[in-house]
Amino acid sequence: MAVEPDAQTIMKQVHGQQEQYPYIYEEQSMILIDKEGNRDVRNTRRYIRIDASGKVNVLLVFDSPEEVKGVALLASQQNDDAIQAGIYLPAFDDRMISSEGESSSERFLGTDFSVYDLKPDRHDDFSYKRLEDEAVGETSYYIIEARPVDNTILKQSGYSRRIHTVSKDNLLVFKTRFFNRQGRHIKTLTQHEFKQYGASFWKPDMVLMDNLTDQHKTLIKTRERVFSPDYVPPKMFSQQWLFNHNHMASTVQHIFDNTLTPDKPAQANDD
Repeated sequence: MAVEPDAQTIMKQVHGQQEQYPYIYEEQSMILIDKEGNRDVRNTRRYIRIDASGKVNVLLVFDSPEEVKGVALLASQQNDDAIQAGIYLPAFDDRMISSEGESSSERFLGTDFSVYDLKPDRHDDFSYKRLEDEAVGETSYYIIEARPVDNTILKQSGYSRRIHTVSKDNLLVFKTRFFNRQGRHIKTLTQHEFKQYGASFWKPDMVLMDNLTDQHKTLIKTRERVFSPDYVPPKMFSQQWLFNHNHMASTVQHIFDNTLTPDKPAQANDD
């Protein structure tokens, strides 16, 4: 009889799939749905770069509708450091609105995702425990509980624990339940329409976050996905890139057009 893997081994393999592709560019539609069923559609671009040092960089740019065009979230995390994040609003010119520490676990710009939710997980930030397996039809699932390893991770994430539903055949996470610091189930994430890249790497083209507290949902549909360092150069993960409005250009321009405004030193405030 084969020995069943423990929770640590299972999640190590799950996270190991992510590490195969440290450079990801995505074009997405973000659909916000309130409890009356009203929908607000936003088109976005997401850039993710994980450096050799382990630093995680995320840039999320809003392209439409007009009232959010040019709004951007810039976030990074270096090893065990806190998440450094800021929101750029075009009307504020050379200024970022801080979204760090406690606020990294709060809802981001009316969506049901927090800044913490938008970055890739780091395996060593959590301890893992296998709960009772589940089966739906002919598909069997591992049920894995993930808890923050310390109070720093708890504060950053805002979750006392998460419970992952992981398929046994391909180790895909189909569902995650989120519990707040008081232990109450507050959100459920489900992932759909998985697409395979390479021999063993899968990404969902549709993700739904169901906010049970606010009776609100956010659906993210991915229209385009590219795995290439050329699409996520280090220079774009800087405040100056946003201040120069380079993020407003298309991704094609980022790669092939040399007319983008070069980085320039930030101007000192005359206070």
